Amino acid sequence: MAEEMQMPMPDMAGANMNGENPMRNLPPEAQKNLLQPDEEIAAMLVARLSAMSEQELSMLDTVITPEVAQVLMKLLPELQELIAAVEGGAAQQAAPAPRQAPRAAPAPQMGALGGMA
Repeated sequence: MAEEMQMPMPDMAGANMNGENPMRNLPPEAQKNLLQPDEEIAAMLVARLSAMSEQELSMLDTVITPEVAQVLMKLLPELQELIAAVEGGAAQQAAPAPRQAPRAAPAPQMGALGGMA
């Protein structure tokens, strides 16, 4: 049954990762732009993360170690800003406002997405 639910693999013809580096043929400006975060991709990632359950976010947080996050940020530079925003939001939540009653300490964050929940 699991086999029936799997999506077909997209046609990867021409995507030979063992061949020549495709970045080498791009002009320097195009190479630089290619490695910059894209706002549309970032918005899509936020939307997908927002649609995940607490359990799914917790699972991601468990498996995405800081080392794995570094590699993923090379693949998706949009993650760098997303993780920074999550960490910044978690830091703001952890520090109580000057005139608020103290809150219980937040649970320790394990991975890169600890503040998403």
